[in-house]
Amino acid sequence: DFNLGSCFEFGHGVAQNYQQAVGWYTKAATKEHSGSQFKLGVCYYNGYGVPQNHQRAVEWYRKAAHNNHPRGQYRLGLCLENGIGVTK
Repeated sequence: DFNLGSCFEFGHGVAQNYQQAVGWYTKAATKEHSGSQFKLGVCYYNGYGVPQNHQRAVEWYRKAAHNNHPRGQYRLGLCLENGIGVTK
């Protein structure tokens, strides 16, 4: 699921489609795949394939961080430090 999401995100072998990427990342993220949880955070943070929503981004970064994803931990820390999607 993660790999297919990545193909749609970057247009590898398929037409680039962020909405499809979000669908596949969501499928993998609900199975506790930390990389997919992180990617969903990025999608919500930037509005790729979904409406931009910093609160949802923080939720996904938090899940990735709790599953020991280093970039998820970093992005969660930045959001917390700067009050992005959370109360500072």
